[in-house]
Amino acid sequence: MSITAVIGGQWGDEGKGKIVDLLSKDSKIVARYQGGANAGHTVYHGDLKVVLHQIPSGIFRKGCHCILGNGMVVDPIGLMEEIEMVQSHGFDTTGQIHVAMNAHIVTPIHKAIDVATEAANNNRIGTTGRGIGPTYVDKYDRVGIRGVDLLDANCLREKLNAKLDSAIQTGQLPENAKDQLQDQFQKFMVCAEQVALLVSDTFALIHEYAERGENILIEGAQGTLLDVDHGTYPFVTSSSASSAGISTGLGLPTNKVDTIIGILKAYTTRVGTGPAPTELFDEDGQKLRDLGQEYGATTGRPRRCGWFDAVAAHYSARVNGLTEVALTKLDILDHFEEIKVCVAYKLDGKEIKNMSEVLHCLEDVKPIYKLFEGWQETTTGIGSYSDLPEKTQEYIQFIS
Repeated sequence: MSITAVIGGQWGDEGKGKIVDLLSKDSKIVARYQGGANAGHTVYHGDLKVVLHQIPSGIFRKGCHCILGNGMVVDPIGLMEEIEMVQSHGFDTTGQIHVAMNAHIVTPIHKAIDVATEAANNNRIGTTGRGIGPTYVDKYDRVGIRGVDLLDANCLREKLNAKLDSAIQTGQLPENAKDQLQDQFQKFMVCAEQVALLVSDTFALIHEYAERGENILIEGAQGTLLDVDHGTYPFVTSSSASSAGISTGLGLPTNKVDTIIGILKAYTTRVGTGPAPTELFDEDGQKLRDLGQEYGATTGRPRRCGWFDAVAAHYSARVNGLTEVALTKLDILDHFEEIKVCVAYKLDGKEIKNMSEVLHCLEDVKPIYKLFEGWQETTTGIGSYSDLPEKTQEYIQFIS
């Protein structure tokens, strides 16, 4: 019996959903601890392919409790749409989904502010426009709407109206926002009433299961290099996407976590703006994108592709305290004659091996590569490390 955390080791899109879905078959709880509908976890259940944004990836496992922890920002409209989508495939979610009482709630106001802010700044950060950042701002300004507020519809409506008045008065939204958001408000209130039935004491639930020695799986969203503290600030998400967020996002001390698995893609991808030292602008970059079908699960935006960044991976392993690594999409590299791995950065003539040293000026570094001869044979379907081509094994050994 154990508590296992699955963390994105790069800029997100590493394949966490698939790994969590695989591991969840033996878990009594799968819990998300940060982020919100800006996540996009692709899960396969038999021939069924589903993209989940808020519901933890254990939802297709009968009897598995799915916790949306207090570190998340929960969008009731999006959550109900997801629940209906899951149920449309024949799955009964009754009693499975639990929303933390102190999780903060994304409203139509937050989404409108998010879109308006990005437009005013020419999409500088490249957010998903789903209200994540503004909701976290309210959380830290101590004026947020929380899961517990959904339990009283009258109080919720008052807080919603007060929030809208404040947003208009401060110039975050135009005067006609009340008219523009009216339909969304009505939809929000209907969904909030339904999500209120899912609000519960998730702190007690996860600790009770931990004390009984049950298997618990903790699911990270986005990736370590998008962590608000340890990522490529300001081009980051608004939460703690590294393992450090587990304690604050679930109320579960990390000394109770037995295994921390870092998910790393065999090459590098990033969505949106911000530095990516190994990004390729040539045929190899396009080849990685096409073969890997690298388009965002949440936004559909094409991902920026590049060679594996071992400097970033080493930094991520340190930040998270990784005990294991799951390497994904290795088979995409089957088609390359030559493969490169970034082993250091160069800045002002100096060789840099610690990402933390240049995190503030990462856009100025140049990658230093080690070359590997491609194996150019298929690795798809191979179930044992010893059966992999020798050159593939050499690549894995080096980056691990």
